[in-house]
Amino acid sequence: MIKHLLLLALISSASTLGAESLNIEADKKCKLRTGQDYKDCYLYYSRFLQPQSRDISPPSEPNQSLIDTLYGYGEPSSDKSDKEFLKLHAELMYGYWLDRTKELGKTFPPPILRLDNGYLKGCGGIAVSKYPNIYCPESGEITLNARPLVKGFTDRKNLNLSYLSLAILSHEFGHHVNHHTGRQKYLNNEENEADWKAGKYIAYAISKKLIPLGALTKGANLFFSVGDFHLLSAHDNPKNRFQSFMNGFNHESMGVGSFAGEWLQDTNETFSRVARINRSSKGKKLYFDVYRFEIERGRQIAGNIFSGVIGAISCSQGNPEECAQSLLLQGQAKPEGWFRERELVIDCYSKTFDIKGDGFRTQSISSDRKGQAQYLSRKYCS
Repeated sequence: MIKHLLLLALISSASTLGAESLNIEADKKCKLRTGQDYKDCYLYYSRFLQPQSRDISPPSEPNQSLIDTLYGYGEPSSDKSDKEFLKLHAELMYGYWLDRTKELGKTFPPPILRLDNGYLKGCGGIAVSKYPNIYCPESGEITLNARPLVKGFTDRKNLNLSYLSLAILSHEFGHHVNHHTGRQKYLNNEENEADWKAGKYIAYAISKKLIPLGALTKGANLFFSVGDFHLLSAHDNPKNRFQSFMNGFNHESMGVGSFAGEWLQDTNETFSRVARINRSSKGKKLYFDVYRFEIERGRQIAGNIFSGVIGAISCSQGNPEECAQSLLLQGQAKPEGWFRERELVIDCYSKTFDIKGDGFRTQSISSDRKGQAQYLSRKYCS
């Protein structure tokens, strides 16, 4: 709290408005944050909670030169991983995490990014092509190639390999930070911690308008898709990977009510933007473009039924090895989950909502389990 008051005092002293520039409400909203998180939060809320003097300049961004370079770089390639784009973000990640971990009193070198074939210096000198997405703590090397991971990616609409690669890079970079500074959120799970750190960096990059919200949604889709549903390796199951990633995003972002580019974050896992508003004698109809994370279990159920049938056949025919293997596979088919961009319609008069294309009929606003319809109706219907 002392550092917050000192910051407010500095801001006040720089202002021609004197004590009037102290924004107590902004400080209340941000008091649980520290360091740069507090500064960013305070400046965000103070912009619209109370006018400030134009003499007040925001705190300098330690990574501003890199951010400016990325602004000038523009949109990365979508049909292949843009190496220069990823190298710039790797450099920015290093500056970002140095700033975020300086309170721990620890520093660390940048990792080595391996985007081409060859052999790792550490981890037994293994071939990069055979281990395309790993972090090697011995030598601080990161390999990166998103293409092998998207082979089983069911939702390939508008696939962008550069943004998927950025999400993977954020995860592997998280391992590098964990290795040197320790874990912060998931003390007993290295992979969840790396997903959490990936979400934090993606939120930071979106807040700086370096990447669109689609980079987050596609990254979340990928982490869910490659989750280990039955913990066959160190990675967690799809739902927990998704939640760890989104928890990191929400920890770094301003949370509900903040903006990710042109999109409003209306719950911890949903986003919206107003498409149009129709007014009539019976009130208003609101139309939104929305992102909602949906879990589809149809394929999972079908896969489990299929493995059960095969298991019954193998066991009935007396093949002990196939019988044992099929029993192990029963119940292990994975669900599918993804952020879908949908159209959500709210009828303020009838207090109902409908999501086009989701297979459900119009429902009462209060029945939206995600809370998105309730939030938007409160914000726009009154």
